[in-house]
Amino acid sequence: MPTASTTTVRTDGVTLVELLVTAAAPHRLRFDVRCDGPVWPPRDHQGAVWGPDGVTLDVSAGTTGAGFATPAPPESVEVRLADAKPVDEGLPDGLEGWLEAVGSRVASAERLAAAEDLPAAAEAVASVGGLGAVERLAAELERDRRLLARFSFAPAALCDRAESVRVPVAALTTIARP
Repeated sequence: MPTASTTTVRTDGVTLVELLVTAAAPHRLRFDVRCDGPVWPPRDHQGAVWGPDGVTLDVSAGTTGAGFATPAPPESVEVRLADAKPVDEGLPDGLEGWLEAVGSRVASAERLAAAEDLPAAAEAVASVGGLGAVERLAAELERDRRLLARFSFAPAALCDRAESVRVPVAALTTIARP
């Protein structure tokens, strides 16, 4: 469950309210805000949705800050966490699609690498579209390995599979030539 703390500073007749939220995982939070005066949200809401009774904001794991101002005295300001719902931080569609394509390329490479005899090799080469496709697959898989190693969102199992498989291009080329 996320935790929240507030601090207030009174300056030039205005109370500045800082809200710090710490969460172990992404959440959508709703805070009720009560005070003896209007609430002035920041100009840049940064995704927060301000309403007459409070604010709703999405936070990531870690510490997130938000704030507002009011002419009300600090002792009248009350900020209460009213609701907290976990948020699934799924990958954007483009990244999901890329990971699926990498998984498909790894599976094709695994089929090619597993071919133990001429008929199996011929069938595996045909399944990817011929010898030219085998060469493209090897190059794409090399690029995939480099990219997977750089991105923390890449599933470990996929990274391990991509790292452990090699497309036997030379052997398949030799077999394919008469």
